[in-house]
Amino acid sequence: MKNDNKLQKAFDFLMQHGESGKSFKIEELIKASGWTLGTAEIYLSKKFSDLVEKRNGVYHVTPEILRVRYEDFKDLYRQKQRLFTDYVRKTSQKVLVYEFFMPLSREDRLREALDNLFYKDTIQQRIKEIGIEKIRTGLNLPGTTSNDKVVEFVVDFMDNTIGGYSLHLVNGRFRAGALTTRKEVVSRPFSQGPYLVDEITAVVRFILPVSESQETVSQMNLFEPAKDTASSDELAEQMRWLFLSFFAEAVTRVVKKEDEIWLLESGMRSALYRWVRKPE
Repeated sequence: MKNDNKLQKAFDFLMQHGESGKSFKIEELIKASGWTLGTAEIYLSKKFSDLVEKRNGVYHVTPEILRVRYEDFKDLYRQKQRLFTDYVRKTSQKVLVYEFFMPLSREDRLREALDNLFYKDTIQQRIKEIGIEKIRTGLNLPGTTSNDKVVEFVVDFMDNTIGGYSLHLVNGRFRAGALTTRKEVVSRPFSQGPYLVDEITAVVRFILPVSESQETVSQMNLFEPAKDTASSDELAEQMRWLFLSFFAEAVTRVVKKEDEIWLLESGMRSALYRWVRKPE
């Protein structure tokens, strides 16, 4: 309890200086907290290094302390870890974003197609279905690229680019058929089904980074604007072809009897892909 009381006083002291922006000497912290000189030196130089900086012989409290709660401060005092984590920021200045719209009634088939993106054997099976030559042409690879290299290229893309997806459900209402009047809707035969259909749609979102730069940044600089990267249009075309061929087209093969399937692309460009059912 005695140590907690000293810690609370030290926290209050640092918070006051964080708010005022005034520097302090170590003797002032010792007087305010009741710590010994050794204790104050150890914690200022090690555990509190994210919150306190020493410049020109005096200490300055960083503004970040105003976001710190006392419980976090207390945990930092008792343990050997730092309060803030150093991150390596990977900036993807150019991305492809795909949103796939599928009625929830087909959720089992949708999840099956999604899960197939995460297994090497199912990817290799899809490669066989499409054909090596078609993949080589679609990706604009040199004719001298061996079959093994083509397979390796596709597998590496799946491994490095598609690591997961997010799925959310949307409630919607759709018109089934041509635009008509309310009177005609009332008199239409029951066999034609409802004119307005309530449907829950599963929306699956993929975010694919096209180009990436990596730099080590401190916690304080995480929100600085990213620097632009070199053009990656050719790589984006390859990624677009792979995604459409290995995911979108695979889904349309296993999901049947839907009037339309939609895939919305955004990011580097905007496009709406619609697979419209042919009349029987």
